[in-house]
Amino acid sequence: MPIYYKIPQNAGKVRVAMTAGKKFTVWNGKQGQHEFAIICRDRKQAEEICRKINAKEHEGEIVVD
Repeated sequence: MPIYYKIPQNAGKVRVAMTAGKKFTVWNGKQGQHEFAIICRDRKQAEEICRKINAKEHEGEIVVD
């Protein structure tokens, strides 16, 4: 079941990070109200999503399987 994430215009440059639960996450490095994070199942998926967002190949939202 795919999950659709809306990408905010002020997301900035995102990067792959590991959360406390050992999950790979695409994160924009912000905290609080402007924080943006997508939890992924593995590093390969996280790097692909990160590349798409940074290259602006998403048209406002992205699908995560």
